[in-house]
Amino acid sequence: MENSNDNTMEQPSDPDEIINDQHLAEGLFYPKGKELKVLCTINNSVLTDNQRVCISTLQGLAAKMSGEQIYIEEGGASTVWKNHLNTSYGVEIKEFGSFEELVTYFCKTIDIQGSVLYNKLRNSRSLTAAVALCGPLKAVAVDKPLEKEINSLGITTCLMDVSDRDEKWVFKKYKSTFYKKFAAELSPDIKFHLRDYVTLTNCFIFYDGLTYWRNSVLQDIQTGGVCLGGGLDEFKMIKNATEQGIPFVGTDMAPNLATLSSIYNTEGLCQPRSDEEAVEEENVHYVTFMLTDGDNVSYDYWTMYDIYSDPIRGSFPVGYTISPSLYDLAPSVLNWYYQHKTVNDYFVCAPSGLGYTFPTLFPQDKIDGYLEQCNKMAKATGLHIFNVIDSGGVNNMDLWEKYLQQPDIDAIFYTGFAEPSNGTIKLASNGKPVIEAGDLLWGGLSEESDLIERINAKPANPKIQEGYTLVVVHVWSKGFKNMKTVVDGLNKNVKVVTPEMFVKLIKKNLGSVNK
Repeated sequence: MENSNDNTMEQPSDPDEIINDQHLAEGLFYPKGKELKVLCTINNSVLTDNQRVCISTLQGLAAKMSGEQIYIEEGGASTVWKNHLNTSYGVEIKEFGSFEELVTYFCKTIDIQGSVLYNKLRNSRSLTAAVALCGPLKAVAVDKPLEKEINSLGITTCLMDVSDRDEKWVFKKYKSTFYKKFAAELSPDIKFHLRDYVTLTNCFIFYDGLTYWRNSVLQDIQTGGVCLGGGLDEFKMIKNATEQGIPFVGTDMAPNLATLSSIYNTEGLCQPRSDEEAVEEENVHYVTFMLTDGDNVSYDYWTMYDIYSDPIRGSFPVGYTISPSLYDLAPSVLNWYYQHKTVNDYFVCAPSGLGYTFPTLFPQDKIDGYLEQCNKMAKATGLHIFNVIDSGGVNNMDLWEKYLQQPDIDAIFYTGFAEPSNGTIKLASNGKPVIEAGDLLWGGLSEESDLIERINAKPANPKIQEGYTLVVVHVWSKGFKNMKTVVDGLNKNVKVVTPEMFVKLIKKNLGSVNK
């Protein structure tokens, strides 16, 4: 149907069925777009909010259909990742100066079937409904005020008008249409991030707080799947998803994933093991630092780059949690971090493996399959130490045995959600350790001077578990300057080592202690 600018024109009727005939290439775990050859970039600053939404869905369509794809550049880390695609992967860059120029170009480049109309001002949930349908319909999402402009640029067919609808209506009517390996939870207030990858993959997108209906969406995800995005109340959100057997992969502010996923080259995506051996020493206390929040791909994309760019980095050992999902979702980003690491940098698999979950609460009939996926990701990425966030499970050795029986998981760094950091160390039957956080560097909870005093007072004896301290560093309140203050204030017989060496020392020195 041609959608003229005459508002009296009859609106398109809702189809009774939408056929999803899509077949995307699969990465290690996530679907990927067509192999990226040309990057068509546009600066975020030249776009309005409703143009950003439209472009993000156009991004998803371009990644479905073509090696020429779209990149919304926002400066900072976003510019670094763009340039890295050119210099390290040979991706050609074309720059576009306006919304009109970019849309016109892709109208000629790919097969856009039409638009899905929404009205965010009148009904914010209509935005979510529209984006959910763009992938299956091969359409772009168009806000009502943008309709005339889109028509003038050549997209004249309105396939559906969901201005008075929401995602609950979409789910009820078209549930069988969507990709079942995951769904995405995303606030309508987020302008464009993640919407491109939703469109690429035809996954369902929703935002409903903590409700019975949310459970029905999570239960519709197939066993072994995940939920992307971000929701309300971290603990309740993760607990709720865990009880359905669904890990959560934070991606709510991650842009350009449809395009970034379209890199097929896996070279440089596995962190190499160090061949340095643990040396027996006496009168030493060992410390390792581990930065939080790497489970969120949005953090890995943005804030982690800023932290990693600190000129102090490399002057002492530090561990960084990072999501193994980058292997598929943004391989060039993972490659960049690995390329730029020093001998003092070590990456730890972020909570709690493939995705953020509370393993103790995970359905027992699904945990083995989840851990097999975790091991597969550990092997591919070289993230052999797992940071696990759990709720009341530090002594659940039957569960940690299952983790550590996986051949590519070497150790667990346990951090309980809002639980004390007691620093216990237990060894699995195969000698691999479960190491509980021993202290914090966290604004308002544990400052530098307090941490220095506590560590310096601990035993300098590597033959006992009290001779080791895993320090969890809260990335939103502390950074390299704060860590360096701690390092400089430690006694001479306190040694700071990488997480990898920390694990080697524990295995060598503690033997069967607390087995």
